[in-house]
Amino acid sequence: MNIKGNLLFILSTFPVFIIRSNLALIETFYILIFFFSLLFLNFFFLKFLENKANISNKLYLSIITTYGLDNHLGLFNGLIQPNLNIFFKFFTIIYIPAFLILVLLFLLIFFFTLRQNNKNLLKILLVTTLTITTFNIFDNTKSHKQIIFFDKQVEKKFEESNIILIFDEMSGLNSLASESAGGKSVNKNFIKLFNKYNFDYYPNIFSISNNTVTSISSLINFDPKADKKEIKKFVVPSKNYFSEYNIKKNRLFDNYQSISVIQNMHLNFCNNQNVTNCYQFNPFNFDVINAKSDALSNIISIWAVNGSVIGKFTWRLFKQLELINSTLEPEGEKKFINEILDYTIQNINSKKYDLIFLHLLVPHIPYGFNKKCEFENKISNLNVFLTVEERIKQHNIERNCVINFLDKFLNKIDSLKNHKIFILSDHGSRITNNKKSSLSTIFAFKSVNSKTSNMINKKNMQKEFKFLNNE
Repeated sequence: MNIKGNLLFILSTFPVFIIRSNLALIETFYILIFFFSLLFLNFFFLKFLENKANISNKLYLSIITTYGLDNHLGLFNGLIQPNLNIFFKFFTIIYIPAFLILVLLFLLIFFFTLRQNNKNLLKILLVTTLTITTFNIFDNTKSHKQIIFFDKQVEKKFEESNIILIFDEMSGLNSLASESAGGKSVNKNFIKLFNKYNFDYYPNIFSISNNTVTSISSLINFDPKADKKEIKKFVVPSKNYFSEYNIKKNRLFDNYQSISVIQNMHLNFCNNQNVTNCYQFNPFNFDVINAKSDALSNIISIWAVNGSVIGKFTWRLFKQLELINSTLEPEGEKKFINEILDYTIQNINSKKYDLIFLHLLVPHIPYGFNKKCEFENKISNLNVFLTVEERIKQHNIERNCVINFLDKFLNKIDSLKNHKIFILSDHGSRITNNKKSSLSTIFAFKSVNSKTSNMINKKNMQKEFKFLNNE
């Protein structure tokens, strides 16, 4: 029992994610110390169980095996994540069905062990666990190397370029959020920003959809009337673990020679042949954007990326207790927004690209910025408990922060007059299903050498984007 029991423990609890991550040596050392400490405790616990009732042994073996299956199969990302829409019909907190699935799995394993004699039981559990562990070790699906990044050599210089900045889930000037007292102040700040940098702005403009995939894919394909059949021509589900959808058709990108893309895991724009630089936000590696995070936050966040229910629970608990600063999307993008925008500035000022395209999960929920525009876990953790009025108030704080970030960003661009720039959101806040909440968008445009700022009363964002791109 002892040898086989300890072997089962090793196979079940081994943190395979350290093999697929590019954690710092010291971080890997911390994990292994913790792992061997647990192994040491397990050795003595199995000794303790030797003289206990048979059911106690089987109960413990069932717990270990359940953890092993969850650890190596990634039950949260395998069962919960693909079926979020179904689970949200019955549960407001997604961790409840995850917990129930884990309990159900444990009960199935436990009842199985009760029907087996001790001689065969450990053999069956060992063979099963060894199989999935071996598969998991050699499976590169969740490797950090699968996160998209490339930077091709570009010889040509572009004195003029186009810049498109998409801020996800940000309400426009004629939105539900703008009708509040805080929202009116935000509107004034937006208009002040647009006037300062000579942007035309659109106070009454709306997206055709409150769904990011539909909104952006129709936008970049200049199709303001796209239906579900057409969207399927533009976008396909991605087979990459770190990317939800691939943009299959992109008429916007077809018009350029050298494109720099800064994106998130929701939509992958980088398959287009004209993309020469692609950075996808990477919770495994912040070297590209020159950002830093603490060891515990990195370890727990990367464990959560592995997709197990226990990993997700631990990440959520540590985040809730404010023991870590999550580096996962969208929290990570908010935490490192200044570094991401600085990286974007570098690409703009390099003159290597005639299009710089950024899609940022800011101010996308969970909201977390304080009034100083610093991301705080304690704010993010309370999102689920906020009323509609409180969500609107916090969304306005986030929008104000975007204004501050944009002001700093635009001020750092060399020869601003040489750039055509779009600032927009894919859709509104979705605080309610009201059109003014979910469809009202930010939309502003500056042409090359623009010296004026105008208010323009157009209502269809996708249609106006098509017109401004001469399509």
